[in-house]
This record gives sequence, structure tokens and C-alpha cells, in this order.
Amino acid sequence: MAQATKLWQLATSNSTHALPHHIPEALARVLSSRLIDTRAKLQALLEPPQTLPYNPLRLTDMDLALQRLYETVNRGEKVGIFGDFDVDGITGTAIIAEGLEGMGVPVEPYLPHRVGEGHGLSNDAIKHLSANGSTLIITVDCGVTSAAEVSYARNMGIDVIITDHHTPPVNPPEATAIINPRMRGNEYPFLDLCGAGLAFKLVQGLYQYHGQLWNRNLLELAALGTIADLVPLVDENRYLVQQGLVELAKTKRPGLKALYQRAGVNREGINTETASFQITPRLNSPGRMSHAIDSYKLLTTTSDDEAEDLAERLETLNQDRRNLTERAFSVALDKMPAQDRLPSIVVMEDGSFTPGISGLIAGRLSEMYHRPAVVMADIGDGYVTASGRSIPEFNLVEAFTACEPMFLRYGGHSQAAGFTLLRDKIPELTDKLGTIAEEMLESVELRPILGIDAEVNLSEITEDFLLWLAALEPFGVANRQPVFLTRNVGITDTRYMGNLGQHLRLRVRQGNVAWTAVAFNQADKWSDGMEAVDIVYTLSSDYWRGEKRVNLKLLDFRPAEN
Repeated sequence: MAQATKLWQLATSNSTHALPHHIPEALARVLSSRLIDTRAKLQALLEPPQTLPYNPLRLTDMDLALQRLYETVNRGEKVGIFGDFDVDGITGTAIIAEGLEGMGVPVEPYLPHRVGEGHGLSNDAIKHLSANGSTLIITVDCGVTSAAEVSYARNMGIDVIITDHHTPPVNPPEATAIINPRMRGNEYPFLDLCGAGLAFKLVQGLYQYHGQLWNRNLLELAALGTIADLVPLVDENRYLVQQGLVELAKTKRPGLKALYQRAGVNREGINTETASFQITPRLNSPGRMSHAIDSYKLLTTTSDDEAEDLAERLETLNQDRRNLTERAFSVALDKMPAQDRLPSIVVMEDGSFTPGISGLIAGRLSEMYHRPAVVMADIGDGYVTASGRSIPEFNLVEAFTACEPMFLRYGGHSQAAGFTLLRDKIPELTDKLGTIAEEMLESVELRPILGIDAEVNLSEITEDFLLWLAALEPFGVANRQPVFLTRNVGITDTRYMGNLGQHLRLRVRQGNVAWTAVAFNQADKWSDGMEAVDIVYTLSSDYWRGEKRVNLKLLDFRPAEN
């Protein structure tokens, strides 16, 4: 089925802005549309502090955590580190492990199996870590809702320090310390650190407590976790990513160097797009297809031989993940009803779906049809597990909470959540979610909206413009890559790309200015004979034989209106 037609929404810019006059006018339109319309606001965006802006001790319970870790260092205790199996959890686990090992503390990382164990701290994991000598457990990106498990650990004589950025419950666990800026009474001025970011703050605080300098190569791990977890790239997150990208470009980690080689990563051009589309998918693949510990080992190994073996394994798993996702997504598309009969929420299950890719399928369905989507996969014993992805107008967790009695367990965020359910309850759940979605989305136009920052002519994309655009990086949530509209461009060449001819490569011209434009997965929208189109795009750079190339990355196009 063809994807829904997108609604182009051009932002309003302030023509009376007070930005410096030497900024290209096209970029000034972008900035003012984002309410960055004065010199002071621009400076606040472009010049983050050159030291980490906030003292870790401002985080609630950080003093308790550091006192316990001080005892750990002095006693030579072994520490178990329990992290989630996504990139945020893996990098955060590695940050704490390397930070503690730098203090001479022996550690044991534990990443749960996605299918066999699922999310969150478990009694089995606690027993394993205890049996291997851990007397303290630090959680990463999880634990703030694990009251029973923390109590179980305490009864075994194990202390628990929780680092978790998720919303805490009314009655949080009785842990030794809970490092979470969302805890009641917290005075930390920035709430949007991810799991890896909080892990970094713990290590920063530990080294500050001991009067020592932490290793800057931890920033590259913090950057990967922050980019992967899609938290706002402002304030302290902007600093972590900006500085972390510098470290990623010169990394000495054998595993990352081996991964770069296989992924075709050019060190000179590493940015958030590189991390999002070339690095983190490979780090996520073991957690989806096998076990996340392989990614942890790749990030932390000091052996070149092991790094090569692990990078090869991640590359194979990533290709397997892509192939499996494409086949399953094709099945999902076949299950979709006709465009005029689409429900307000998409709920589906199929034997070809697996827990490792269900979230990817849900995300693509949600993006394609601008609806919340829930994709379920069989996990045996009469149960299915689901991953859901949503649109801004629909809170998934609120919807799931209304269905709570049906679930074995559930949780997540407003835009990404999941649950485990008896297969027999699928019809009842589908009806219930459908009713909720119809009520919540009754007044919402369920059509994808493509936000556009500014309309420009191709002649405005000059070297000076590109330099200023680069200064706005790193791009991500709350500082997205600028999106441009150019009308009535001529087409001088058209080529199909990809194994199935699913991509387009166009040569576009406006007046005397010509650009190469690439449209991924949009070949089905092209009609032979199109001579002029309106295009919406971002500017994307890559390197070919050592030379930087900038292309237009088309997000959408349609026949020119004029």
C-alpha cells in the first residue's frame, strides 16, 4: 500500500528579527521560525559551556551514592552493573564499568536477554551477580520501578544504586541511592539526561569526589547513548554530544575503529546522522537478534583481534536484522486495510514478527500512516509481547494504562511503549485500544505532517550558508535538522537505485544552479515525464574518495504547482 500523502506545513518566520546581519537570510528564516531571533539566543545555542555545566552533587541522592562508592573503592568490593539492552543502556553500562575500573574496582556487567528476560532488573540477575561476588549493584537506564527486586537484593545483603531517567512511581524502591533528576525534591536544573548521561554524571561525581580527572573517551559513549535515546539535544545533552562527536572522530577504541571500517564511516564526517544511521543500528542489532553483551564487549575490548571478530559479528547481525525487518514489514503492509478504511490505531500480530524487530515495524507503520501502531510477536506459552510507537497527539502509556487488567506487564513512554499479553486477549485488546484511539484522535487529522523551516531558492545554498548550517549541529530532538522547501525545480536526470529500484537519484536545476537529490524509498511516487517538481529536503553530506559532497536528501516531492 502506498504511504499517506503528507501535509506540508511551512513555519512562520519573524522578518523583524534581531539576528546579526552577516547571517545568510535563508538561515535567519530558519532560526527565527524556531524563536531564535536575537543575538543572545543564538549565542546560547551555539556556545555551550566548555565544562560540564552542572555539578553532579545537585542530583538527589548523589552524595549517598558517592559515599557508598567511596567505601567500595576502599574495600575492593566487586560491583555488578545491570543495564538495559539498547544502546543507551549498553553505553551507560560501559561508562560506569570503565569509570570504576579506572579506580581499581572489579566489575561485572549484566545485560538481560530481550526475549528470555525482558526489560528491567530481575531476581535471576540479582542471584547471578551475587553468586559471582557482587556486593553492590548499579542499574543503568532502569530500576526506578523495581521496588520488589531492590528489596530482594537487600535481603541478600546487596546494596543497589539506581541510575534511571524514567518517571519514578509514587513509592520508589528503597535503594541506597536513586540518581534520577525526576525524583521528588531534586534540584538538578536539567531533566532530560538519558541513561548514559546519568551514568556519566555518576562517574563524573565519583572522580570529582576523589579529586581525579575522568577520561574524556567516556564522552564518546555518552554521545552515542544520548543520540540513540532521542532525548532533546539542548543544554547539557548538547554539550555531551558536541564533545562526544569530537572524541568519536579520533576514537582509540579498537571495536569502534573496526565497526567504522565495516560501516563505511568517515571519521572526518561523523555527526548525529552518522551515529543514528551507521553506528547505533549496528550496536542495537545484537540486542535485537542475539544478545546485547556483544555490543558491550565491542565498545570495551582492548584487543584488536577481538574487535575485528565482534565487528564482523555485529555487521552480520545488522544485515540479518535489516533483511528480517524488510520481510516482516512487507507482511505488515499486506495486512493493512485500504486507505479509506484505516483504523485510528494499527494493531497487528503475525508469526513472522519477532520481539527484536516489532518496534521497528511499529515505528515505520506509525510514520507512514500517521497513527499509533502496536505490533505483537509470539514468545511462546500462549503469550505475545508488543512494541508500540505513536504520534504526538496520542499517549501510548495512558492508553495501555486503561487496558492494564489485560496485561501481564506493560510500560514505556508516551511515544514508545510495550506490553506482554495472553494471546487469547488480542481481540479484546484490539477493540479496547480502537475505542480509546477513536475518542482521543476524533479531532485529529490523521495525515503525516511534514514540518518545513524555510522556503529557499537553490541559489541561496552557498558555501557561507553551509558553514552556518554546520554551526547549528549537533541536530536531534529539540534541535532538528533544518528542512527546506524549494518550488518549481527542473529535472535534468533521473536514476533508480537499490536492489529493488526503490530509491531515486535526481539531478535538479533552478536557474543556473544544479544539485544532486536523493529520495530514499520514494521511487513509487515518481511518474515518468515529470519535468518540474516542488521538493522538501534536508542537506546531507558524505565523503567520496576523501572529498566532501553535499546533496539534497528529499523528504517528499510532488509535481510543481506552477
